[in-house]
Amino acid sequence: MGLSHSSIYHSSHVRSVTTSGPVIVEPFSEIYPRLDIYDFYGNEKYEPQVDLLIQSYQALYDRPYNDMRSFYQVAGIHGLPYTAYDGVTGGAEEYHNDTDWETGRFGGYCHHGDVLFPPWHRPYMLLIESLLVEEAKKIALQYPDNEKEKYVEAAKQLRHPYWDWADVKAIEGVPKIFTSPEIKINTPNGKKNVKNPLKSFTLPVDLSYPLVKGQNPTDKPNYNVPNISYNPYTPVGYPTVRHPNSNYEDQTDLLNSNMSVYVPTVFRPGMYQMFHISDFLRFSSHGVNSDDSQSGNFFSGHPPPTNPAGMAHFASMETTHDDFHLVCGGPGGHMGYVDLATFDPIFFFHHSNMDHVLNKAIDEYTDLTPFRKTKTEFWKSSDVPDIEKLGYTYLEVEKFKGQDPKKLKAYVLELYKPDPHFGRRFFVKLTIKVGKLDGPCSIRVFIDLPDANAQTLVTSPHFAGLVSMWSSNKKHAHDNSFVYGTVDITAAMEQLNIRSQVHDPLQEVNTTTGLLGPLWLFNVEKDITIVPVSLNGYEVSPKEVGVDKIEVFTFEHDKVDPNFLDENSGKYYGSKKF
Repeated sequence: MGLSHSSIYHSSHVRSVTTSGPVIVEPFSEIYPRLDIYDFYGNEKYEPQVDLLIQSYQALYDRPYNDMRSFYQVAGIHGLPYTAYDGVTGGAEEYHNDTDWETGRFGGYCHHGDVLFPPWHRPYMLLIESLLVEEAKKIALQYPDNEKEKYVEAAKQLRHPYWDWADVKAIEGVPKIFTSPEIKINTPNGKKNVKNPLKSFTLPVDLSYPLVKGQNPTDKPNYNVPNISYNPYTPVGYPTVRHPNSNYEDQTDLLNSNMSVYVPTVFRPGMYQMFHISDFLRFSSHGVNSDDSQSGNFFSGHPPPTNPAGMAHFASMETTHDDFHLVCGGPGGHMGYVDLATFDPIFFFHHSNMDHVLNKAIDEYTDLTPFRKTKTEFWKSSDVPDIEKLGYTYLEVEKFKGQDPKKLKAYVLELYKPDPHFGRRFFVKLTIKVGKLDGPCSIRVFIDLPDANAQTLVTSPHFAGLVSMWSSNKKHAHDNSFVYGTVDITAAMEQLNIRSQVHDPLQEVNTTTGLLGPLWLFNVEKDITIVPVSLNGYEVSPKEVGVDKIEVFTFEHDKVDPNFLDENSGKYYGSKKF
């Protein structure tokens, strides 16, 4: 079911049905757009909404932590603290008791690596969004009479913004609304500098358990990133962090530096590739079985490696989603861990963005627990495809409403397209066994650098991109599950002056020996180096992380519309087994 787990944490904060009745996730009665944070923040038009959003987040933080409608409880739905939310239990993985955490115990509701990944997160976003709007409406009524009408209208129109971290503007770094310790807003009591709730969330109770000396926030100024087998410990009174240093403080400069590298090499290519996938199952989730069918569903369609390359070789939206989590959180940062990520408020701007790119139909009927549609019924995937019925939309959806869906797709590809001047694009596809390594890691891809290792800088011209394993866990891995990831190596090849002429592989491979001929573009065995790196910065071997093989394939840009890649131009160029 794609649940997330840890073998070292049991619950100390059991949750039950809220005293004010079950938490119902209701659609909004009126439709208003979710806005890109680049349009939302710093825009005079939306200043009242910004004021309300900041205060509403703080209001959810300030609720008692055992209130089902508090930020702590809503964040805890995803992973830790591993307790049933709002009294919702059921299924083989349900929570049993405080000591039964070795077998059959509950591990959070989130879906990763299966077909429910996109639809499950939609009511999750709707829950936090509806709670924020509810707070905003109460806050709006507290403004003085000469401002009240403006703020009441702003509260009605408020929807949760998203951050498009693949936008070219993201190369400059993380928007300051997520990193500034304080933010100036207009409150019911006038303009004030207030603590910025979007930078971090301070834990009201302990999260996870203390680790060995030196690996806990209380060990600052000698804090070290924990071993990847464990969820980092966050004591009560400590904030969530991103790329923490030895003093357990954010290293925002390092995060911004990483964004300048990964936006052009990983995020934008990932977005561009995923929108070439026509099959929703392939588009939505990275989980596949050994027979090449989709994990959590049984539809095949991925081309076998000896066939000409098809668009299904490209990575899913979940793969690019995972990449952002590891880049944003960094070693020891909450966003880097499945069971902790939701406690960093930036998670919800990230997932609003994933909802933004999800523009395909969903046809599943599984309950999306713990999100109640009524007191006795849960939301299902079949309930959530039409976002307007949920009371929100996106500006691009409105712009292309009623038009051929291909126009919207072309618009999206235009946003993220690479330089079509290269003509033919080269890709490395990684096939990775799920659950070989405990904890998150990234697999870096280098070109023409055989001795690349974990210390090789990602600013090197030989660095082409990476694939992230965010939800890997040995204990709960399925024996037949794999993840596919794809890295566009074209820009690195051009920068290194590696020739990219097209050759016919059938003419260049000895059909008897299978060896590459002397005119081969490059040697897959020697010229492509993969370097798996754990979240604490240590290098692990490809076999340890579960890399089964790497493959190389190419596509040409369409001659009529260069925004698209021509599927019929796909060529397969060889592989390497591990």
